[in-house]
Amino acid sequence: MKKYIPIVNHSLKYNPSLDGIRGLAILLVLLFHIWPEYVPFGYLGVDLFFLLSGYLITQIIYTKLKAKQFSFKEFYRNRIRRIFPAVIIVLITTIIVGYIFLFPSELENLGNHIKSSAYFYQNFRLIGEVGYWDEAAQLKPLLHFWSLSIEEQFYLFWPFIIYLIYKFRLNLISSLFILFIISFTIPYIAEIDKFYHSLARFWELILGGLLYAISIKYNISISKSSKLFSFYPLVFLGLISFPLYLWHYVIISYLHIFGLDVKEYGFAIIFVSIILSYMVYRYIEIYSRRQTSYRFALFLFIILGFIGFTGKYIYKHKGLPNRIHLESNNIFHKQFIREPAQNNLGLSLVTKVLNNKPTNNYIKATSDDLSKTFIIVMGDSHAHTSYPGLAQNFKKRGYDTLLLSNSACPPYIDGAMGRDIDEIKECKDKIDSIYNFIDNSKNIEKIIFTSRAVSYMYGVGFGIVDGADKKPYSGAKFKEYFDNRDNWNQKKQFLDGIELLFKKFNSNKNRFYFLLENPELGFSPKNCIIRPLNIFPSDCKLTLNSYLERAGEYRSYIYKLSKKYKNITLLDPKNLYCDNKYCYAIRNNRMMYADDDHHSVDGSKLQADYFMDYIFDK
Repeated sequence: MKKYIPIVNHSLKYNPSLDGIRGLAILLVLLFHIWPEYVPFGYLGVDLFFLLSGYLITQIIYTKLKAKQFSFKEFYRNRIRRIFPAVIIVLITTIIVGYIFLFPSELENLGNHIKSSAYFYQNFRLIGEVGYWDEAAQLKPLLHFWSLSIEEQFYLFWPFIIYLIYKFRLNLISSLFILFIISFTIPYIAEIDKFYHSLARFWELILGGLLYAISIKYNISISKSSKLFSFYPLVFLGLISFPLYLWHYVIISYLHIFGLDVKEYGFAIIFVSIILSYMVYRYIEIYSRRQTSYRFALFLFIILGFIGFTGKYIYKHKGLPNRIHLESNNIFHKQFIREPAQNNLGLSLVTKVLNNKPTNNYIKATSDDLSKTFIIVMGDSHAHTSYPGLAQNFKKRGYDTLLLSNSACPPYIDGAMGRDIDEIKECKDKIDSIYNFIDNSKNIEKIIFTSRAVSYMYGVGFGIVDGADKKPYSGAKFKEYFDNRDNWNQKKQFLDGIELLFKKFNSNKNRFYFLLENPELGFSPKNCIIRPLNIFPSDCKLTLNSYLERAGEYRSYIYKLSKKYKNITLLDPKNLYCDNKYCYAIRNNRMMYADDDHHSVDGSKLQADYFMDYIFDK
């Protein structure tokens, strides 16, 4: 065994069972990221890593303190030579692959993540990117660095805490128990992200430290003879678990970006990830961990700092758009650039009417003059991406336009939604704000409503991009959802909300237009563009049957409502996107989509052109 997978020198006596636990943890994570429907509990592998890290790091510090051998300088040197080599190799590889294959908007986003991953604050970067508008998690190759960032942040202060506990002769168990209770409570009393924020996760690492304290107090240990955790394949996976954690998600994410089905290539992903991880462990990590020089640790520190600077450079230079091998795609890739969510005219206009600053996510206007005649575009992020084309066309016809919509919170009547009660309450306030504006405005000529629909109706996304994207829908009595999840009829709740919307505006003085959802692609439109080397599939359409199978019930219901509420005008985009066989992401050589379901700038214009005469002739 040692000939092919040597064991590095450890600060403590080597216990193979601990590597067996690591192996189990990485196996859970690996299977969860490839086949989440079969291993839905696999995310617990990260929690197991946190516990084990807290246990071991506390053991290392406390054992050396008792032996009068602890050194802060040595501690941080060891952390650098343990962690930085694999991180450096994976980040450099990620940059090279991104430079060759990613389009500017993709590489720009990756550059931002390179920086935050290299400087170990990726978890805080992701807190600002968890909104509905952001690209799917699978399209972020360094998403998984969030957990590594939390661990590194923990390592910065934990040695000092253990040192103070030891120096002042405090009871280790009692001290860590108090810290655990405080840390565990913080997420429930502070307004922080409960998944990515460090303060919402430190309790897991502290609990690991507490378990160590209990184990030495009562002489409890993980048995070296444990048949399960000493099982060689698990020990092997545990030994390479760190590079394996880093490699596997980068590979998975790039396959998603290139339009390949990860589930289909699952075993190949596992095989390649293990080979790469073994190579990093055997020929880089082993060498690094044998180096005792502080200069070597400083050298690694400088390299990682330079990688972070490279990521910042890529981001600041907009994803390096002038790469020669991508010049033929310059027209298309510009369609993936996002429009700003708000402008000053929109904020000013809404504030004048409501007498307070609005909280809606998307607020834009072509004027803030209340005496002018406006057309309102309302809904969710689909309204946001429909706005540019509509506003441009309305201006030509003498109307100003106001966008007033929310992210993942469409203003259906009694239709607030969210992942928890707080989010639902926030959504309800945003919806009320929109209707308060409409009820208190005099110069509204027309209202156009558009939002994503089928994913709200069924609670799941579509295709390989967001097929597991579950978004619970709730109604006016939003607490009922969380009290009766098992009996909650999401489809009925959603459809009832649409009928209440039709009923409200059927008798409204404003002309109301309901724009049906455009087809969900189920794949990234970036896959429509041939990437360098032309080694990845390029298919820019889905079958009409698959679209109608997914959206048929929703479409039938909307048409049924339109016969009942005759003052509601339907705008159906199906024929703009689809012929009698397929629905397309590109029409007339123009990219229609910015992602799998939102319009691009050109798509917004084409949609507006398609409906303009119909809107003003009716």
